[in-house]
Amino acid sequence: MIAHTGIIHQFLFPGIIWRMTSPGVYLTFDDGPHPTATAAVLDVLQSFHIPATFFVTGSNIEANSSLLRRTAAEGHSIGIHGFHHRRRDALTRESVRKEILLTSGLCRKYDVEPRNIYRPPFGFFMRATIAVAQSLNVRIVLWSTLTGDFRQWTDERIVRVATRRLNGGAILVFHDNDSTATRIRSYLPRCIETIAARGYSFQKIT
Repeated sequence: MIAHTGIIHQFLFPGIIWRMTSPGVYLTFDDGPHPTATAAVLDVLQSFHIPATFFVTGSNIEANSSLLRRTAAEGHSIGIHGFHHRRRDALTRESVRKEILLTSGLCRKYDVEPRNIYRPPFGFFMRATIAVAQSLNVRIVLWSTLTGDFRQWTDERIVRVATRRLNGGAILVFHDNDSTATRIRSYLPRCIETIAARGYSFQKIT
């Protein structure tokens, strides 16, 4: 199993998207839809009039389908983050395929067409993950910056970590889940303001 963070892996697996080629900054959100956190993120994004990319977890969709629809209706990209959000689902081709197809199918059940993009839970992948993604014509998207917002850090630290390595094409990972639900309205606007102040635009993965 491969941990995403090593620079060497970016050279070993060039078919995986670690950053984008355009000059904008890409905000991405993992684990939703979540009744509180996703709503908060959407409100913040709407207030700044910027797009983002949401990698959704299939097991959260049924209970929060209205938020999934809202996310798509407000112009954001929807990607797949698996159904169960488990590391072990990277172990076999069968489990990877099932996780992607189950979640994609649930999105379509609620009239939301996901993009052909997949972020493995926790950023863990194996060669089986790559093989299945290729067979389904799905691009694996990881990231250039893990903001650490799921940790019990101060807002100041999250902003600092999120923005310290900014450059064109940077993919930043935030989370819309239980661990961020009560805090994301505070630190996300500050991250956006800092990025904008450095002259970057915001884009979504399509």
